[in-house]
Amino acid sequence: GCRAVAMDYSRFDHIGSSSSSDDDDAPLPPRHPPPAVRDDLEDYFRRLDERRSRSEPADAAVVPRFTAAEISQLRSFPFELSGAAADSSARSECAICLCEFESGQQLTALPCAAAHAFHSECVRGALAASVHCPLCRVDVRSLVVSAAAPSD
Repeated sequence: GCRAVAMDYSRFDHIGSSSSSDDDDAPLPPRHPPPAVRDDLEDYFRRLDERRSRSEPADAAVVPRFTAAEISQLRSFPFELSGAAADSSARSECAICLCEFESGQQLTALPCAAAHAFHSECVRGALAASVHCPLCRVDVRSLVVSAAAPSD
């Protein structure tokens, strides 16, 4: 048969103990940065917080948004399935929510060249996030602002 050989594991007894003689000579890392480094870091973060709290408009990125007055200038009308809307080439669904237009629903037409129309509620939500027509990507806000500007 096979006989078990006794293994001597005593050479590994020191692993995991904190009283190892090799580790006593190694310097411990500092628990905190030296005072000069700490002072520099505190000064840096204090100035950073001051700069952020001032939040000067010149430094901040400005995203163009529609104002309520500008949105009110867009042409709204009730949807009626007659005339041009009855034509098969006319859009009969809102490209934002993808629901069919139903008779009597309030639509809003944008001043882009194609006069894209959407449910009024849908287009208000879309224009809150972007000033572009959801279909043709024309900057609608610039068209509204220029149309409202007094002509000389």
